[in-house]
Amino acid sequence: MNPEVYRKGFFALVFLVLIFISFLIIKPFLIPVLAGLILAYIFYPIYRRINGKLNKKNISSLITCVLVVLIIASPIIFTLNTISKEAYTIYLLSRQKLAGGKMLSECSPAEKAVCKVVNYVAAKVNDPKARYHFETTIKQFTSRITDSISSIFVAIPSIMVDLFIALFATFFLFRDGAIFLDKMERILPLKSEDRQKVFKKLNDTAYAVIYGSIIIAVVQGTLGGIGFFIFGVPSPILWGLVMMLASLIPYIGSSIVWLPASLMLIINGYTDMDTSIILKGMLLMLYGIFIVSTIDNILKPKLIGDKSGLHPLLVLLGVVGGLKFLGFIGVIVGPIIIALLITFIKIYEEEKSSAV
Repeated sequence: MNPEVYRKGFFALVFLVLIFISFLIIKPFLIPVLAGLILAYIFYPIYRRINGKLNKKNISSLITCVLVVLIIASPIIFTLNTISKEAYTIYLLSRQKLAGGKMLSECSPAEKAVCKVVNYVAAKVNDPKARYHFETTIKQFTSRITDSISSIFVAIPSIMVDLFIALFATFFLFRDGAIFLDKMERILPLKSEDRQKVFKKLNDTAYAVIYGSIIIAVVQGTLGGIGFFIFGVPSPILWGLVMMLASLIPYIGSSIVWLPASLMLIINGYTDMDTSIILKGMLLMLYGIFIVSTIDNILKPKLIGDKSGLHPLLVLLGVVGGLKFLGFIGVIVGPIIIALLITFIKIYEEEKSSAV
């Protein structure tokens, strides 16, 4: 055997083995690293501005990472805090009064609908057996909440490690991202123009998917807030903001906000024997189905498909398949991988046609 062929073959084998082993090592932290990559991409313009003024990469990266944490954490903490307070208050009132078959009073506007439902049920609960079932249900509900909280506490160390890795990756991608991209471009065994095509497609698709998702979330939250205002749901601005955050979560989406709100209006109208409130609840539900949720299906293929050059079907497959394969991060990574595959197919077709 030719020594040169043997040397190249040995190098290729060792190289592939090292890639495989490295993937197995990194695999448990793949999602945090991808999250860091996405955060670095979104907030890189901010880093570039800060670094342009300070001209110190480490300090600029650190400041930008702190801003990233504040920008992401602040609305989430505010929203969760508000929701948890309302839910906990309603739960305590319901538990105290339902157990005694008493009426609820002094309810805030946000709690009004639930209070009326509880009052209606409490008025009907005169049978000791029925009261026992209520108390048992409340105990089971409490037990489930306790178990859920316990599982969250158990998962905290793992969550903290993932967050640390994501921020660590974000820091170094801010600082050295341009160097990484340059090295990746140079090691690709492609012609210069083909490398440019690949990286342009990568940038276009990432831009379309990330900023397209943010734009859709803002549109859905705004439409939801307008709908809540029209149909008389308390705190429409707050719940519109909650809907923006929920819209970014696959499988959950904006329906986790507008559906309970519409059901509460319907139940509220039923307990008050007020058909106008029932009608508002039904109209809000239809508004959520045909306006708020449908806008996602209209805008996503348009925003992502036009910028990335992907067919709407491929966008859908990339989003759903990526979600199933990688979880939440897959919504962004899936279409990017599909777009890169299409780009490589086009490069292959061009090479094949030029060779003929």
